[in-house]
Amino acid sequence: MADLVSQDIFDRLPERYQRRAREISARVGELKAMLKRCDIPAIVDAAVRLQGQLRWQPETDHESFGSEFKTSCADLPEWAISEAANDFLAGRVDNHTGQFMPTCAEFARHARSIIRPFQAEMSILRREAEQLFERAEDERRRQIIELERQDPNQRRRIRAMIDKAVKGSAKQISAIPHTPIDEKTQAQIDALKLPQRDHVSKIPQTKAGRLK
Repeated sequence: MADLVSQDIFDRLPERYQRRAREISARVGELKAMLKRCDIPAIVDAAVRLQGQLRWQPETDHESFGSEFKTSCADLPEWAISEAANDFLAGRVDNHTGQFMPTCAEFARHARSIIRPFQAEMSILRREAEQLFERAEDERRRQIIELERQDPNQRRRIRAMIDKAVKGSAKQISAIPHTPIDEKTQAQIDALKLPQRDHVSKIPQTKAGRLK
């Protein structure tokens, strides 16, 4: 929220919108702190905990695994990495036997599933914040329209327009008058028409016609 609006825009909102906007801002600030990227030591600690309790997959390159593990978890918060490690060690991860080390992709995917509800909440709050400003702007427009309707001069102008229309004195849009076509023009038009053939009945060709 803080990156969407500034304090001066907050102050332009009606009071009831300001209160909710600040509540959203506070919660988004909490979520951003929760989703802050971790430091490298947190990733290393999780890997050490896992390899202390689980067996390595056959033919695993330990050095390559360490590098890939850091890359996979670099954008995750520290608490999510710790929770993901706890789940693997406690056997709470579906499709994991609890015997071997998870792959980097498996671990990162599970850690992301832990933070997904918080990411969804942040998206919802950001959209609600945008709608607050949209509703406030709509309300401002309605107030302006209502003030214009209450303006005596505006009311007189509208009343005059209605009276003029009712009495039939309002300016009418004149239609284009129909002008007759002279004989020469009509002859040119007739010359362009396709010749009409006499209609020949096909009834005699039908079975019912032949029976007659």
